[in-house]
Amino acid sequence: MKRNSTEFAILPAFHGDCILIKTYDINNDEFIILIDGGTAQTFRYTLKAELKDVNRIDLLILTHIDSDHIAGLISLFKSSLIDNIVIDEIWMNHPEIVEINNDELISTKQGDSLKELILLKNPDVKLIEITTLDKSIIKSGVEFIILSPTPQIKEELYRQWQLANLPKTNNDNVNISSQKEVYSNSLEDLSKIPFSPDKNINNDIFNSSSISFVLKCLDVSILLLADSRSEIITESLRLNCFNETKPLEVDYVKVSHHGSLNNTSQEQLGLIQSNNFIISTNGGTADHKHPSRETIARIVYNSQRKDEVLTIYFNYKIDDIKERIGDFINDTDFEEGNWNAINKNWF
Repeated sequence: MKRNSTEFAILPAFHGDCILIKTYDINNDEFIILIDGGTAQTFRYTLKAELKDVNRIDLLILTHIDSDHIAGLISLFKSSLIDNIVIDEIWMNHPEIVEINNDELISTKQGDSLKELILLKNPDVKLIEITTLDKSIIKSGVEFIILSPTPQIKEELYRQWQLANLPKTNNDNVNISSQKEVYSNSLEDLSKIPFSPDKNINNDIFNSSSISFVLKCLDVSILLLADSRSEIITESLRLNCFNETKPLEVDYVKVSHHGSLNNTSQEQLGLIQSNNFIISTNGGTADHKHPSRETIARIVYNSQRKDEVLTIYFNYKIDDIKERIGDFINDTDFEEGNWNAINKNWF
């Protein structure tokens, strides 16, 4: 199939991520990328319908091992739909990718291996591990600038995985802005509060190990941050020669970890120039809600703002997110900052 423009979807993935990108290569042949699969319900209610007419995925990326990213892919590979889809290449870092139970727990010891499922259904697929050592990967004119994980973080992930004896949930004790005083503070005031994550990188190894990258298609550029740590992305951007006077310029930024308080810093945003930020979440789980109001504040009042309207896109209706987490943004917020918030799935 020929194509001359890119379109991509941040699919409704409940509290997870599932991104479908339909772009094209230097020959104008369609190039399809699937990033993560969301929760098991994501496949059932959304991804399955989007893939029903797809017979080839050029690149599938599992960014990291968390149930709200991997479960939908397990459902895909257990379905008959996968029998009609050829997958050329898969990126994933894994000591052993395993099944999850109905409570969406990731277990290091039990269940079917996702790798075994993949090889059963697609025995000729190329399975590739990715780190920042790969730097830039170009596939027929489509470029990927790898920003995380580092080789050291990948090895630490494997070490912790092998030592683990208990299931690991996708709930990572994120410190959310649930306090009423935070919701009542202005965005500008919140943007000035220093970034202070409540976990270090090794204690947040699943998110730290996210495969994150700049995607440079022939007509659009997207910074895809998965659930990556801001400290790692900041260092990688600087190593790629981006700085406050020469920031990374992209058309879209998919914000890390559903807008969590702990994954987007002022320093990181100071290295990125974009008018379009995307947050993937339905509001989170009962215990761990996203996005945080502080993250919204940092984006709106980031130091790289141009004198143009900034838009934050959500893949669920904003009113529906508010029903789960309260008024994380309100009408007064739009009176300053020259920005807006929009619900949108396809771009």
